[in-house]
Parts: sequence; C-alpha cells; structure tokens
Amino acid sequence: MARNRKTDKENEKGSFLIELLLAFTIISMSMTVIIDSFVTSQHSYYSTSNKADLTSVLAFVLEDMTREARVSSEYTCTGSPCTNVTMTRIQGLNDVADASNEVITYYLNGANEIVKTEDINGTVTDYKMTPTSVVIDAFSATIFDTSDTAGSPTRVRVSLEAHSKDYTDQIINLQTSFSARKY
Repeated sequence: MARNRKTDKENEKGSFLIELLLAFTIISMSMTVIIDSFVTSQHSYYSTSNKADLTSVLAFVLEDMTREARVSSEYTCTGSPCTNVTMTRIQGLNDVADASNEVITYYLNGANEIVKTEDINGTVTDYKMTPTSVVIDAFSATIFDTSDTAGSPTRVRVSLEAHSKDYTDQIINLQTSFSARKY
C-alpha cells in the first residue's frame, strides 16, 4: 500500500507538467487571436483614415476650382483629353483694376500634382494644390458649351482620380460640375 501512494504522487507530478503545458498552449492561442485582431483593426483604421484624408484633399481642390469658376467670365480647356482648365476672372475681382488680364489655370504637372497658376497682368504665381503624399492618376474636365441655347449657361464637369503613396491600392475618384453665372 505504501508503494501505491508513492506511484500516485509520481503521477501527480507528471500531470501538473501536462496541465502547465496545456495552460501555456491555451494562453498563447488566445494571445495570437487578440494580437491578430488588434493588428487587423489598426490596419483598418489607417486605411480608413487615409481614404478620408485623400477625399478631403480632392474635395478641397474641386471646391477651389468651383469657387474660381463661379466668378469667372469664361472657361477654356486644352489637351485631349482635357487636362488643363483655364478660367478668365471677371473685372474688379481681387482688387485688380483691369481683371481682363487675370487668368487662372489648373493643370496636372509632371509629378502628378494639381497646380493652380494665377496670371494677373503678367505676374504669374503657382500654387501646389495637392500634397506630395497624394498622386493624381487622372485629371479631366469636360466643357459643355451651351451658350448657343437661349438661357443655358456653359457647364463644366471636372473629375479627379488619385491614390496616396502609402496605399497605392486605394483609389479615390471625385467629380464635380458647375455652370457659369451671368453678371
């Protein structure tokens, strides 16, 4: 009988080691699941944040174009497809006495950035409209000249397609349209 007690104690020592290994296995599997879900949520957060930033940049460019267009007297477009939008501003805007020589141009430069150029009476100023982290894949404008039709203003549709340098697989496409105002 003394011998059976000794065997039982030896079996208990071995079963403790097995229980300990089983506990470590369960804990490591749980930690793997927790860390994986954390990494996935972080990636999703950065991806969504990047899309929001990219959309914000493109919306700013389109809003700026729309504001300039609303006070312009004419639009022109160069290239096929149209990649430059030129707008002539109305007289008296921006404290320019003779605004007939004021021309605003938006174009896609060689670094795939949207640039706004203001030419006021021969003084040219460039403004980079997109940060270096944004790559403009496509910039197109379509001008619908309906000035022949009575009461119909000239309409313009501008489309921008872009991605960020960090997330090249996320492509954002925004479009806006506007029409000339009669002054």
